[in-house]
Amino acid sequence: MDEQIHCPRGVAARDVESSEDRQTDAGFPSLPEPREPEADLRMRSAVLFVLLAAGLVTAVPRVKRQSAAAAPARPTAPPVDDSLKTGITDAFGGESALSHSGIANFINNQPNDSSIIRALKGDIELNSISTNDFKTIPGNLLTELVDAEFEKITPAQIIGWLGNRKNQFNFEQLDLLSTRVSEEKFGQVLSGMKDTAEAAGPDARPTTPLSADVQEFLVRKFVEGAVNDTCAEMAAKLQTVSFMPEGITTENLDRLRGNSEQNCPAVADKVLEINGRGGRYCMMSAEARKEACEFAREAAGDQKDTHANLLKLPPFVDCLTAQDLEQAPTDTLIDLYDDGFFLNVVELPEGGNDIIRVKLDASDRMPKGDDLITFFNNVTNVEKLGPVASTIGDMIGDLSQLELPAMKKMKATISGSRVCNQGETQASLKGPSKEEKELDRKLLAAEMSDPASVSAATLQSLAGSLSELQPDEIENLSEEAVVGAITELAGEGFTGADARALIDKYKSGAAISGALSADQLSALGSLAGKLPTADIDQMSDADVRSSITTFASAKSEMSPQQIKKIAKKARTGNLLDQLANDEIDSFFDALPLKDLEDIADDIAADVANGDFSKFSDLPMTDAQATLVFEKMDEGLSEYDTDTVISMGNAVAGAKPDTLDKIPNDNFLEVIGVMSDQADFDANMNRKMAERVESEIYSDFSGFTQQNLDTIPADVIPDLSTENLDNVPADLCAAVAQKVASSERLFNTQEIRQQKHATNALKCLGKETSGDLGESDMATMGNLICGAEDAVLDRVDASGARTALENLQNCPTKCLSEDRKTKIQGLFATMTADAEPSQIDIDALAAIGLNAYCLPDDTIAGFSNDVVAEAVSLAESVDVVAEEQLALADSGCGIDRTAMFDKIVEATTGASSSRRKRSTTVYTCTQVQNLGNAAVSLTTAELSAMTSAEFTNCLETLGGLTGWSTEQLEAMRDKVFSDIAAAGSLTTAQVFKLGKIATAFTTTHLSALDLSDIDAVYNIAQHSGYSAAQTEAAFTRYLGSTAVSAISSEHLVGLSNFLGGMTAAQIAQIDSTAFTDSVANIGNLTGFSTDQFTALKEKAVTASGAISTWSTATFTNVGTVAAGLTEAELTALTDAQVPAVTPGAIALIPASTLANGLSTAQLGLLSMEQAQAVTNDQYSALSTEQKAAVDLAQYGSADVADAPPRSGVSAVHACVMLVFSAVLIRLL
Repeated sequence: MDEQIHCPRGVAARDVESSEDRQTDAGFPSLPEPREPEADLRMRSAVLFVLLAAGLVTAVPRVKRQSAAAAPARPTAPPVDDSLKTGITDAFGGESALSHSGIANFINNQPNDSSIIRALKGDIELNSISTNDFKTIPGNLLTELVDAEFEKITPAQIIGWLGNRKNQFNFEQLDLLSTRVSEEKFGQVLSGMKDTAEAAGPDARPTTPLSADVQEFLVRKFVEGAVNDTCAEMAAKLQTVSFMPEGITTENLDRLRGNSEQNCPAVADKVLEINGRGGRYCMMSAEARKEACEFAREAAGDQKDTHANLLKLPPFVDCLTAQDLEQAPTDTLIDLYDDGFFLNVVELPEGGNDIIRVKLDASDRMPKGDDLITFFNNVTNVEKLGPVASTIGDMIGDLSQLELPAMKKMKATISGSRVCNQGETQASLKGPSKEEKELDRKLLAAEMSDPASVSAATLQSLAGSLSELQPDEIENLSEEAVVGAITELAGEGFTGADARALIDKYKSGAAISGALSADQLSALGSLAGKLPTADIDQMSDADVRSSITTFASAKSEMSPQQIKKIAKKARTGNLLDQLANDEIDSFFDALPLKDLEDIADDIAADVANGDFSKFSDLPMTDAQATLVFEKMDEGLSEYDTDTVISMGNAVAGAKPDTLDKIPNDNFLEVIGVMSDQADFDANMNRKMAERVESEIYSDFSGFTQQNLDTIPADVIPDLSTENLDNVPADLCAAVAQKVASSERLFNTQEIRQQKHATNALKCLGKETSGDLGESDMATMGNLICGAEDAVLDRVDASGARTALENLQNCPTKCLSEDRKTKIQGLFATMTADAEPSQIDIDALAAIGLNAYCLPDDTIAGFSNDVVAEAVSLAESVDVVAEEQLALADSGCGIDRTAMFDKIVEATTGASSSRRKRSTTVYTCTQVQNLGNAAVSLTTAELSAMTSAEFTNCLETLGGLTGWSTEQLEAMRDKVFSDIAAAGSLTTAQVFKLGKIATAFTTTHLSALDLSDIDAVYNIAQHSGYSAAQTEAAFTRYLGSTAVSAISSEHLVGLSNFLGGMTAAQIAQIDSTAFTDSVANIGNLTGFSTDQFTALKEKAVTASGAISTWSTATFTNVGTVAAGLTEAELTALTDAQVPAVTPGAIALIPASTLANGLSTAQLGLLSMEQAQAVTNDQYSALSTEQKAAVDLAQYGSADVADAPPRSGVSAVHACVMLVFSAVLIRLL
């Protein structure tokens, strides 16, 4: 059906004429002649109405997507052996349970002699089924049992069943089951689980197989069951759920607070007491920790700030603000200090340490001068400060005045406050503070004034501080000391050049002249992450295989060429035999796809019996997962939760058609498991959402909390906003919060995010008017990111802080001047228009990453003390993303110069005015303390660094992104003047250059020693090279070597320098090496059209004709597919089109894309692919093609509301006119 639909006269005449389209902050091209969005929509609607009325196009439902096509037949329940039906009728009161496919399949898959079959036959009682067998019974089978049979289930069986991960997804079933369990039995279940989880005692971390969601569910049921308990009764019972700290959520704490006695002090105290032990605090969510703190504070009422009540809080001080600490009487703080309050504090609010220091300093109860130094030389006084000990240096003026035992106790105290595992709290995610690093340097200076004479014993005694060793100090350590202290050094987290230097010293000291053995590598620990690729190559294959566990522990620190080399050397014999033997598993994702393609039939045979365990835990690339999943899928006619869980990581390879193999009766449970195990693209999540709306929940007006709980968080943003707007009023806030907390919210289009935000406002009764307070902002959460600018004007003083905090979660993007003005207004509302000098750390932390939106004068007026406490804000900036935005749009408007300048001033004391008058000379330590803010150093300041400090800091400076061309050139010149000329730089020095090398001229690059592939990768991985530079670098690397001799790991390590190859050289690449490295090459973008064509031809040579390429192959070659010709694009099948990666789509020449892909093919694009279509490509498309791209990007529910994308708004209106016909054609 190829008929052409014409635009009305006058519309087509204004087709795309400008190639100067520019991305707006919403991600779409701005118009040469902008008009108000309302006018666009009115014009679009009016013209569309005329054509609809005339019958020229057919109206298509915009939201009820389920009407678009008839649902295919779904798997249904198979028949069950007649011999079981009598027992089933007795147990279930009939045979209706057998209509559920999951139940029928489960029964049919049981061995004849299993205890479950025997129970169904009536040969044994239900309570005689072993715990191991019982835990495999599907929940929907248990819910069908008649009461008499259900009551036979034992607490031990329930405990085993709940502990099975496969039963932890369907909360509708859990809810149904829980209502049938007696209160007595429920208590026995909790008691049994508690005894097991707390077997190591109440002060140890509880260990439970229950997911956080199941813990929340069980605690909720426990609290609801005790709703009428008195304060004392509830407090006494609460110990029952002490093993489920992840179940102590904000919602459950609210329920506790709302029980028969509001804000019961005894219950609040018990929450603190129970969860303050054994790491339970760490296991709770940040929101729950804050809620527990607020519960205790409110329960204490007017007495909340007394010494006795404050002393109960630690570690739950999460709701205390910097302002609370400022207002606290100094005598109270000193009393708390004396009683060990700070000993149990994990983290104070931002700036809290400094506030405590100032108050202690000012108190006449604290010693002064030399007496204060004597006071802190008492290690007990140091220890009682907890994390506040980091401020002792500021109190006494110079840490060097402390005796060594006091400094070591200070270090132990600060480190000891980090009791939570990494990732559990914000404190655990932060590195050592500036003060702690200063302490480490003081300890090093006190113990090793001459690095060359330091013994291994001294290094061992400094464990925990060694990471502050400077490069020149590492260089001067004796080999003997390094060998003797290698265990301690390996645990310090050294990376990059420092790690390589230590490895070299260890090898020399241990007299290792050749290859490392497995035992020697094991001694290196995490340092193995920087073992040179050449050293890995020297190791025997057997030793590499024996060392896989050591390598795996350091894999996150490795470069891709190291990983590739390890995988190549670990491979031996039959791959299937190697899997699950700890020989290569951790590096499976580095194996070439061809290795899997070669054994595809073997994989199919291996999993034919349904045992996927060999593959389930393997790290996989998208291409590998696609291939492995296809092989698993071949023998399956339907999917249930057990199957999906067994597939593990391979589930990431599932495609939309997979969903057709899931029966309706367990669809939500299965997609819940799938979403838990993998991140899917929009096509998958949209299809999941469509199925939910069309076949699972047809009427959202009767939606319940249990229904909401069963919908995966990843899927809910793709549900129709119209349907979600129809949920009962008492549930709409919960819906809004679930959408807001979904990690996929920001993967949906901005128009969809805006609609969700509008729904939330409707729920609050404030869609178009009304002040928005703190509770409103809490309900909206991240939906504030999608709200229209006008919404921010309505946020009142109570909600401003929460709104600003939520805005920090928005994805990195260019903001309009209007949006920045609104953020300024929010900040002014929150601070009551306070003068900049009066802004405290709480206010600065609230605006956080968006502080750059404030006027430069405002930022300049902030107190240095406050900004010094907020240096971590600079580390939260996604500098790479912002640099890419600036490259795409010079008017992006993310300018952090003023904020970074202020951080420099606050950190070093060098004000911007002073820096203008004279050049500040920075040390490497000061530069390192600045973090990302170092990119605000001027060219004069960079040039003024001493040779020693600049040399020590070379890797730090080269590792930063965001430098200007002038700064990079200044550092380049300083490299030549202070270190060596380009041709004299060692490979170790080249390794450290990083981003600075992008400023090297072709002459410089042509002179570098590029014999070390790890050094090559360290400079080649950065963007910013011209074609001439990459040509010079590649030519230098190649030297007299034949292109055909380049190994796969070197192809990987060359990274962006591959852009310097000619098409003829690309053709000479060894086919095996290319096949082994194409997955990495397919991540690169810096090739010309001719080069992409040559790469594509190389891929054809390696993988066969494009017509034979599978989905996995397209995924594997990535951007290499940008070399496809018009004819090759046209020939792509319906299965192949969605497999072309978005990265490749964006790189296809505009005319090639327009002439190659038909309207129907463009309609097959995923949202991610359609979004990748560039402005130039879009402009080259026909009207119908544009409509197809728009439909693919926005979906049928949102495409009519999408903002204009083309250069002329009238064209977009015309695209809307053909929407109906295109949709009908594609569906």
